[in-house]
Amino acid sequence: MPELFRCPHRNQCVKSSDPYANRRIYVNRKLNAYKEQARRNLCSEEGLRMRSLRPVEVESVFGDIKGNHGMRRFLLKGLEKVKIEWGLHCIAHNMRKMALITG
Repeated sequence: MPELFRCPHRNQCVKSSDPYANRRIYVNRKLNAYKEQARRNLCSEEGLRMRSLRPVEVESVFGDIKGNHGMRRFLLKGLEKVKIEWGLHCIAHNMRKMALITG
């Protein structure tokens, strides 16, 4: 292989002993376009406003249910049963909040 095309890190990337075997890199242009669109949406005025609300509204509830009450996995299988189980966790969370307020 000509010295011009030789990479000093080739042995770390390519397992083949064939000197003409190279690693291929594929670029998914559609995925890059979606990523750029998501970046624009997140950095827009509306996106920044919505992101600023996220920690206040949702993250603390998930953290409380997961960390303080040990809900790491669903016990039931199937989407309908998981929805019911999650609903019960949410009801319990709201009842705990009400008990703290009134008690």
